[in-house]
Amino acid sequence: MLNQRGFEQQYEKDWARIEATLDSLESWRFSKKRVADNSDLPTLYAALCQQHALAQSRGYSHALTKRLHELITRAHHQLYQNRGHLLYRIIQFLGGGFARAVREQWKLLAISSALFFVTAFICGGFAAYSVDFADLFMGSKNRFALETMYDPARGSIREEGMEDDTNFYMFGFYIMNNISIDFRTFASGILFCVGTVFVLVFNGIQIGAAAGHLSAIGYNETFWGFVSGHSAPELIALCISGAAGLMLGMALIKPGRQTRRLALVRAAKKAVPIIVGAGLMTLLAAFIEAYWSSKELDLSIKISVGVLIWILHILYLCLAGRGRHHHG
Repeated sequence: MLNQRGFEQQYEKDWARIEATLDSLESWRFSKKRVADNSDLPTLYAALCQQHALAQSRGYSHALTKRLHELITRAHHQLYQNRGHLLYRIIQFLGGGFARAVREQWKLLAISSALFFVTAFICGGFAAYSVDFADLFMGSKNRFALETMYDPARGSIREEGMEDDTNFYMFGFYIMNNISIDFRTFASGILFCVGTVFVLVFNGIQIGAAAGHLSAIGYNETFWGFVSGHSAPELIALCISGAAGLMLGMALIKPGRQTRRLALVRAAKKAVPIIVGAGLMTLLAAFIEAYWSSKELDLSIKISVGVLIWILHILYLCLAGRGRHHHG
């Protein structure tokens, strides 16, 4: 059992972090200065309550238990009395909270991205080399359907039967289709990561084979002109959903000293902002796909815009919210 000094040394950094965050939040409405990040305040608050109860049960000093109680009171006020600042919290989440949550899981994101992109590049190369490989990966029926859809002589790249649908209708269609893929990628992680790995590899095979085959037969303008604009938010969101799914699976595979149930609950709580952010990226992808991707513009313009969107997404995920934890 830790003595009081060891207990304080173990948790002092967390207490100081909570104090800095609360000082910033409490002064925000008066100073209007940029506040410290509070995206992890609920987690720290829950831990603080446990630490306070532990300090009381061990008979630690009144000064320590009083300090922890005051922090709990202040944190409770910020979490439960100021729920009206919804717009502020949304801005804070989009401005850095989501990107930080993704960066914290960079190892799982790297694994998820490798599973998808490496599979896609390998299958794309084989599909470009031979139609037989394309048929092996996606089936001759699907290959023929893709050739028909992206045939430059067809006049519309929308699926058969949807050529005359409005952009708004297609926006809704893309949302339902793509977000369902993200959710399956995430939720299937509960199968000890196997489900998430399967979804990522399967999509890598299908998308890579389609891209390789259509490029090989010269449908570059119709295919790449259509997918370049929305590819960044759609594919990055898929990989982020994969990372969130792997979080669930790893909690079951390596729960540590916790029970698997508790480890899964904690992993799910951490994964929630990640999957919400991925859903918003997929929403953006659906908007671009419905209102921009189908426009008939020069291929160089479409590719340039697509590259720019890729760069902006990568910069956002790498840089957003950095250096804001200790601002007062």
